[in-house]
Amino acid sequence: MIFRLIAGLCLLAVFSVQADPVSGILTNGNTGQPLGNAWVSAQGLFNRTQTAADGSFTLDLPATPSGITLVGAAKGFYSASIGTGSPASGLNLSLTPSPQTDNLAYSLLAPDNCASFCHTEQLAQWQDTPMAKAGLNTWVHDIYDGSGTPGGMGGFVYVRDSVHASVNQNSECASCHQPQYWLENPDTALLNPPGIPPSGVAHGVSCEICHKIADIDESRINFPGLHPDSVTVTRPPSGRQVQYGVLRDVSFNIPGTMEPSYQPQLVAEVCGACHQDKNDIHDNGQFDGITSEPTYSEWASSPYGDPASPQYQTCVDCHMPAVNGGRVCQAITPPARDPDAVRSHQILGTTPEYLENAVELTLDSRIVNGELIVDADIYNHATGHHVPSGVTIRNMILLVEAWDADQGSPDQPLAYTGNQQVHELGGVGDPAQGYYAGLPGKLFAKINHDANGNGPTFFTDATGITLDNRIPALSHDLSQYRFQVPPGIRQMQVRARLIYRRSFRFLLDAKAWQEDGHGAPLEDIAAPYFGHLMEERVQQLQNAAGTAASIPSLGRNALLALALLLLATGMAFRWRTHR
Repeated sequence: MIFRLIAGLCLLAVFSVQADPVSGILTNGNTGQPLGNAWVSAQGLFNRTQTAADGSFTLDLPATPSGITLVGAAKGFYSASIGTGSPASGLNLSLTPSPQTDNLAYSLLAPDNCASFCHTEQLAQWQDTPMAKAGLNTWVHDIYDGSGTPGGMGGFVYVRDSVHASVNQNSECASCHQPQYWLENPDTALLNPPGIPPSGVAHGVSCEICHKIADIDESRINFPGLHPDSVTVTRPPSGRQVQYGVLRDVSFNIPGTMEPSYQPQLVAEVCGACHQDKNDIHDNGQFDGITSEPTYSEWASSPYGDPASPQYQTCVDCHMPAVNGGRVCQAITPPARDPDAVRSHQILGTTPEYLENAVELTLDSRIVNGELIVDADIYNHATGHHVPSGVTIRNMILLVEAWDADQGSPDQPLAYTGNQQVHELGGVGDPAQGYYAGLPGKLFAKINHDANGNGPTFFTDATGITLDNRIPALSHDLSQYRFQVPPGIRQMQVRARLIYRRSFRFLLDAKAWQEDGHGAPLEDIAAPYFGHLMEERVQQLQNAAGTAASIPSLGRNALLALALLLLATGMAFRWRTHR
């Protein structure tokens, strides 16, 4: 925060000097035609503008004796720069189109190549993330062919159990989890070889996957991963290079090593390539079936996805936070930039920090007619999509408990008189082992069913959605719980816990998972929560009627009437006495 303040004051000092305009035109270097709606930026400053339809631009710049670098940027073109003082007019920035075709002979660079010269910090941030480990996710391999863990053949296995396996044996798992291998071997099956995996498998979602995506067809955002009908990848021709990015003022350019091209879709739509899809229910390659993972569309339809909203935030804003003082390149001294412009490549999602800040849980407890009534409100105030989101086996469980605070414990709960209970997908069995079905509470999940109406089914075989009660961005979920208050009880303890689970319990048991898909300890099977505790709220209530056997049966109105009667009687007595 202090760093940003200092940077802001420095920029303010620059802007406080007299501003002079520069003007010119941005053109297509191949055709000479003007480029409208493109960007012209003063490198390292907040000054930028978009060109008019005729390619013209005017930009106010601070007067400076050392001159300023102007950078032109447009989607589908290499960025280009020109030095200028201010004022200046008649400037001509010419942009050359970036690759328009995909060179199949190009070999995607390994992440170490990107780090060896320039991006060492970005490699260090990325290399231990789920993105880096996506190709070796054991849960994914268990779901596909059962090869991920010793118990992987339990439960659903796509190649064995899916109704689509006979038509599409390979499925499209590799298009998201092994995108480099998928590009190099189109329509290939997910690969889980013994020994050291090929680089295209081991790298997961690596540098050159995202930074070689030239375009996302947003009308086909439901196609899976790097499907060629929805994602345009342009590996450059021999002797050239291209790196697509979101910084509009990059001028560093070494042909064959680094040539920048502006790609605004990297802040959200590129994420949607894998975090938004429908299944191919008709086996015709159109992917127009049931939405399996709608994270992108959940964001896009919320205020966070509306550029005109004051709450607008992209995927990058939340999942790639700014790195204060970070540099794009460590080998050269980059231009001074707004600290928010440089983003961490430690792309995370369901870490403890994210889970514990995702929602807010509040309780309202009261005693009415001998019943303890608890209203639980979950407010999705800090997540830009539904909670929980992602693959459909993820779920969230709210547990609500009440007990005698003086003589009891959570193991001796008050008798439950309500009807809101945890769904059977919370696990049928001993609550002490994390099987919460039937307890006071609520399960939040997206539950699919197959053609016979049976569910949950894995998303590849879904023909409909039985239930989707997940909480949208900036929305509330209110549920109520009732407990019997025995005569004589004086104090009650109420506790509500919100628990995140990476899998439905029945599937976890079927596959005997002991770790998550990346080899970390699995909280879903660990006491005391059997999942990750997102929120916990505790309240203690005093029962004023707890010492009188007859009072708990009186309602609130009856107690009020009795109090008024006693008050009136006392006032009348005092009036007569003083008279």
